[in-house]
Amino acid sequence: MTVLTDIDLDLDLETFLEAQGQALRRPQMLEVARSAIAEGGGLIAPALSYEWLPVGEVEDRRAEVGGIVFALGRHADLMVPAREALVSVVTIGARLEERARELGAAGRALESFVLGEVGVFAVGSLIQRTHRLAEEGAARLGWGVGAELAPGQLAGWDIEEQKLLCSLLELDPIGVTVTDTGMLVPQKSASVMVGIGPDYQSAEVRAPCEFCDVRDTCRWRH
Repeated sequence: MTVLTDIDLDLDLETFLEAQGQALRRPQMLEVARSAIAEGGGLIAPALSYEWLPVGEVEDRRAEVGGIVFALGRHADLMVPAREALVSVVTIGARLEERARELGAAGRALESFVLGEVGVFAVGSLIQRTHRLAEEGAARLGWGVGAELAPGQLAGWDIEEQKLLCSLLELDPIGVTVTDTGMLVPQKSASVMVGIGPDYQSAEVRAPCEFCDVRDTCRWRH
């Protein structure tokens, strides 16, 4: 298992605005966004834990990864070509969300919301780091990569299996825990599983949005 804590995560204003669409480009909103990016950069503590694990049988909507059988549901076929899987949990820590709650309690709802969005953006940037780890690992073997999968994110994979997935990693070093209902704490954290294998055709990790039931309306689709 590998833990990374010395991560230089660049919160670029223009990239953040692109992810948000046009809503924050109005002059009065732009200043709020600029302040949130500046403050957020001092509040995040990016970290990730990851492990490469063997993939066993994939059948009957289930896939064995690292000796644990996961009920992936109707999209379990996404793991059929996998020989190995990169399993990871990423987090930016708790300080940003705590500050966002403070702002909300002080009646500064807009600043609270935009700071929270900066946190989501930062977590997304960390997830992209895991994509690159998977892509680089596959490339070294001359293999391809599958899709980004996670409990509660992939349609059919129950959030309650988050605890099973996280049992494959050591999360204490990055300060993350899992509730009985499968939620990650701190809130601005995420899990990722990506299969790699010689029969995958893509060199880049596929977005989970392709397989989501609300892909046509979700503002976070990518």
